[in-house]
Amino acid sequence: MAFSELSLPWRARGHSNPRGGLLLCHGFTGSPQSLRPWAEHHAALGWEVELPLLPGHARTEQDLARTSWQDWYGCVREAALELSGELGPIAVGGLSMGGNLALALAEDEELAGAISAVVAVNPGMTLPRIAAAADLLAPVVRTLPGIGSDIARADVSEEAYERLPLRAVGQLRRLFRRTREGLGAVEAPLLLATSRVDHTVPPSDSDLVASRVRGPVERLSLTRSHHLATLDHDAPILFETSARFLDAHVPFPEGSR
Repeated sequence: MAFSELSLPWRARGHSNPRGGLLLCHGFTGSPQSLRPWAEHHAALGWEVELPLLPGHARTEQDLARTSWQDWYGCVREAALELSGELGPIAVGGLSMGGNLALALAEDEELAGAISAVVAVNPGMTLPRIAAAADLLAPVVRTLPGIGSDIARADVSEEAYERLPLRAVGQLRRLFRRTREGLGAVEAPLLLATSRVDHTVPPSDSDLVASRVRGPVERLSLTRSHHLATLDHDAPILFETSARFLDAHVPFPEGSR
């Protein structure tokens, strides 16, 4: 897969009267390209948006295999600290593994008070059984077929790796377990968007999240999209619902109104 400029980190900063801060996290083997329409939609509404490229992504599968879940989480955590340091309490959102990372940020004790709202789209929380043996199999079976472009629209594709490094799958399993075990610490309001048909993350993962977080949960059913809902038929309603939800839960930055 050739990655375009859409897969580079993206930000919208410098609004004269910003509505607030929004950090978006992309998914495993993907890139900012999958969330760019969401980021641009909210930036047009006045949000200061950060959409980083996670370590090991949009390069080669070998680069991804050399990274850890701490690298991915550290990247978004640093961005959250920077954005909240400038604007006060912010919103975080993400798709798939990015939804998991957004929830992990909301669990972080050192970010208490910095996260006012979370939007998770088809967040991953579990993996198939083979993932449990990923570390053992990695020296022998280095990669598996990729998981990108699970989209109902025929005219859109995701910029993602065509192969999945098993070593990175082992790291993904660790991240999922850590976030899953900490969901009870999530008190920020959560918008949980779930595709009815998802060939990558089972919709039951969203049910697991809804049953374990402690804060209020609003559910949004995406009936016409597959996993990459941010690039799919339901993107407009997802973005509109996200904007309304964030308006209701994220305070205006000091001096901005």
